[in-house]
Amino acid sequence: MKILHTADWHLGRSLRGVSLLDDQAHILDQIFETIVSRNIDVLIVAGDIYDKASPPEAAVKLYSDFIERVYEETEAAIVVIAGNHDSGQRLGAVTKLFDKKRILIRGTLASNEPPLLLEDAHGPVAFAALPYGEIYAARRVFGDENIRTPEDVLRHQVDAARQQRPEGARWVIVAHAFVTDCQPSDSERRLAVGTVEMVSQSIFEGADYVALGHLHRPQTAGSDTIRYSGSPLAFGFDEADTQKTMTIFDLEASGALCNLEQIEFEPLRRVREVKGLLADLVAEAQANPSDDLMCAILLDEGALVEPAAQLRPFYPNILQTLREKKKDLVISTVGRAQSKLDDPVGVISEFVAYVRGEEPSETEQGVVAELLNEPVREEV
Repeated sequence: MKILHTADWHLGRSLRGVSLLDDQAHILDQIFETIVSRNIDVLIVAGDIYDKASPPEAAVKLYSDFIERVYEETEAAIVVIAGNHDSGQRLGAVTKLFDKKRILIRGTLASNEPPLLLEDAHGPVAFAALPYGEIYAARRVFGDENIRTPEDVLRHQVDAARQQRPEGARWVIVAHAFVTDCQPSDSERRLAVGTVEMVSQSIFEGADYVALGHLHRPQTAGSDTIRYSGSPLAFGFDEADTQKTMTIFDLEASGALCNLEQIEFEPLRRVREVKGLLADLVAEAQANPSDDLMCAILLDEGALVEPAAQLRPFYPNILQTLREKKKDLVISTVGRAQSKLDDPVGVISEFVAYVRGEEPSETEQGVVAELLNEPVREEV
């Protein structure tokens, strides 16, 4: 059985005010083309279909059109769960209209966690689709007031799904969680405070494969059979120039994985950082203009006049400019007392240092002091 694992589409998301809807449509086309070209038997989407619980109409249409296209134009089965960004009720509202032998879309928690059962030449495969659930909702569903963490929630779900697994069937779990010892990105929303949000790999004992969503970097979670596919797009500059992928593998008769492959996405616009002196960056941009989503890290030491405006004619999607010196400035001022308001020269010096990344010279401080010492003239 050939399986395609993807997650964290975040349809309807924007990056610093720039809509990513066209970029996401471009990505969904690539997923569809892969389903067709690789003869995929099962498509898994492990949560965070949308970026918000109430997604915009265009995002809902993009998702529904894609599911309909896969169902009508391919033979692939579809397994989808809600993530922490989704509204479980909204996502699972129309599941009764779907082909239950081929489509399983889970939005809310269930005490019995019914699987999707599929057959290949080697027998049955049970797909347990475990949507993200809040702690208080899990207490109601499972009747257990001792549920206090995301791990408690997921443990109840896995235990319920384990009871529904037919004897001898291979077992695939789809879940949305933060597994310990994995690397997050800045663009993920926290599930709980501190380390309480994390769950251990041991919770999935007995599964042949665990398809995870939530973390946006493709990675394993302690085992080759417990994996995050990662998001198909970068949603922050901490992921700049990161190659995004979807995961494909064959599930053998024994439950082992073979032919595991990470297929690279080709984004419509890349999320990129460029670094250098402003004049050099402008020259490079003029020689190689780009529609990519850009952040410029400037190495200049003096004052600059509207650096983003100078880059925008060639980088229309320049979304952020940063000064490299500011990072050093923050480190160097740790533990140093700030100037009081009755020391205006000190306050102005700190402001100048913050803006341009270096302290004002003695001459400049003298000019400031001289101006401050002039008598105040009032117009009558």
